[in-house]
This record gives sequence, C-alpha cells and structure tokens, in this order.
Amino acid sequence: MLRIKQSIINQLLKGCSLDELKKAVTTAIALEFSTIPPYLTGLFSIMPGSNQRASALIQSIVTEEMLHLTLASNILIAIGGNPDIVAIGRSLVYPGPLPDQIDNDLQVGLAALSKPQLKKVFMAIERPETKPGEILPGEEAPQPTPVDPGEFGSIGQFYKALLTALAIANANNPGLFSTPRLEQQLDISKWFPPVPTAPANGQIRNLDDAAMAINTIIIQGEGIETGGESQGNLEGQRIEGKLRKANLNESILPRHRHGGNGGVSVENVSPGDGDGSYAHYFKFGEIFYGRELMPDPEAVSGWSYNGAPVPLDESQIYNFLPNAAVSDYLPGSSASVAAQRFYDAYQMLLTSLNQVFNGKPAAMDRAMGLMYQLKLQAQQVAQCPVGGNASNLMAAPPFMLIR
Repeated sequence: MLRIKQSIINQLLKGCSLDELKKAVTTAIALEFSTIPPYLTGLFSIMPGSNQRASALIQSIVTEEMLHLTLASNILIAIGGNPDIVAIGRSLVYPGPLPDQIDNDLQVGLAALSKPQLKKVFMAIERPETKPGEILPGEEAPQPTPVDPGEFGSIGQFYKALLTALAIANANNPGLFSTPRLEQQLDISKWFPPVPTAPANGQIRNLDDAAMAINTIIIQGEGIETGGESQGNLEGQRIEGKLRKANLNESILPRHRHGGNGGVSVENVSPGDGDGSYAHYFKFGEIFYGRELMPDPEAVSGWSYNGAPVPLDESQIYNFLPNAAVSDYLPGSSASVAAQRFYDAYQMLLTSLNQVFNGKPAAMDRAMGLMYQLKLQAQQVAQCPVGGNASNLMAAPPFMLIR
C-alpha cells in the first residue's frame, strides 16, 4: 500500500497554518490524480469489445478516483484555495513513486493490463492497512503493513490526520468554512452515480461535510482498516467535541447479502465501500484472481474469490510500450502523430479540469467530452506497431511529453 511521510501526518495532527492546510489538501488531490494515468493505461490496453467485466471494474475505479479528486478539490475551495490541475498533471513522472509517497519498493509504472501489473502496482497502491495476524482474501498468510516508526505512515492515516487538522483549524477559526464558495464547487450529482456516503451534492459547507467527504475517500479505496476495534466499520472522528461515527459499511454487500451460510461476520475484513460496491483493492482482486469476491465462512478472512468468473483474456490485451512518452516515437511516424494527438487531448483535459476547480464548474461538460475523446485517441494510438515486424509491441497513449 502507499505510505506517506510521517512528518506530514505529524504536522497535521499538531495543527498548522491555513497555507499549510491548503498544501496538505493539494497533496491529497495530487495523490488521487496520480493513480488515474496508470489505471487508464490498463483500461486503454483492453481491446474493444473484450474483457468486458474487467473493463467495467477498472472504469468504475477511475470514476471513483475522479470523485475523490472532486471531493478533495471541493474541500480546498471551501477553505479558500484552488488546485492547479495542469501543474499536477504535468509534474507526474512514470515509473516512480507517487506524490509524497516514499516507499521505494513501489514504483508505479504505465503498462498494459496484466496479472503482474494488477498485483504489483494496482493492488499494491490500493492495499488496505493490515495489522499483524490479519489476512486479506486471496492471501495465504498475513502480510501486515510495514511499520516504520517516525518515518512512514499510511494514506488512511494521512486522511484522518487531514481531518484532524481541519477540525483544529475550524476550532481556532470558526470562520474557516464561512465562505465555502459553493458556486465554485462541483455538484457531483450531475456527473457521478449516487454516493450515499458523501455530503449533499458532494459540496462542502462545513466541517461535517468535509468529514463525510474524507470518509468517502477512505472507504472507497484509500486506507480501509481490517480487524481491531474498528472492524473497518466503526472508525470515529471527533468533530466539534462530538464523536462522529464514519458512515462505513456495516453489512455484507446487497448483492451478496444472502451468500454463504446465512451471511458472514465482518470481524475480520470489510471489503464493502458503503455504497453497495467493493473498495478498489477488492475490485482489482476480482480481476487478478478471476472470480467475484464472496462471503466464505470457511476462509480465514471470511471472504474468498470463489464467485462468478471474472475472465481476463490476455490475448485481447494490447502489448503496450511501457511508460510511454511522446518523445519515444519517431517524429513523423504514425505512432508519433497519434501519440501527439492523444497528448494534446490530455493537455486540453487538464486545462478543462483546471477551469472546473477554478471558478468554472460548468466546464465539466467540456471535460467529459474530452474524456471520451481521450479514449478514442487512445484506440488510435494502440493501432500503431512500434517493435518491428517480428514484434507485437504497440504504441501506448502517452501521459508524458518526454521521459
């Protein structure tokens, strides 16, 4: 799983200036955005019409990452800041660690969808924090999250610390959310599927709304906890002197409510995201293990990947050039022309998203059109061989101009 500098977490827990608080929220936005290029690369590598279940699962994850970016951006707008999406997008380099993430064992690269990419990158990014003795579905032995006292912390801890910092700032400055600039915030009801765990329309009016937004981000993929007193369900946050219970999933999913022998305890693991689906790690797990996750009273975790097939036909996956940049393609070649068009569309998308979160939320209409255009451009790039006649290596849509 991703780990973040403990110094950032410690500073948030102690309280910080408004500028430092805005910087921390911006870090959250950058973290959410940085997962989108690797996930989209995997999605774009699926040949049209194939691997439809895997494609739908990855698309749902990308959509939720965009939701997380939106919720974090709305928090920033509510406290007087605005994100620079263009700068964030252009700062990303692959392969490498994600923003403010310093676990050198996890180098995130851009590559076609494969079992190694799923396990070593996608599931590694989304892996829930686990304690000694706790085991996740599909694992044969516990793999507790590495503990490095004073050095590293989990993304889940970072988000909880961010909420603490917001609470401290709100207590010291009751006017923190007095001008939330709702007209600048994006109304998620217009662009995303219903999200019962999020604040109304995803807009941030006060500290409670910020808490709900952060909890949504946590339970959908960033820092789900297993076992212990929280059981992944009862995580509380102290807001304005009251113990606020996060709105986390407290039952097995609706589609599996009658699975197993009358249901399964969630004492060991809680894969649900509170909105009727699974957290990202478990969605990727379904693709990796090739089966839907189901309650299983015989499994140590209470769950196992033994449901309906989730096939991954790797013969229907383009063999992408990894970590592609526009500069990788011979100028004037069909691959170079298609890659440049994709990159140009990506830059227009960054610009539109920047407008969305800098006073023009209506620009989301154009951004959505550009997202569709990006997919079409990616399909054109994927038609260009780059490895010579004896190779099946294909051009990959570039999210970087140069390496």
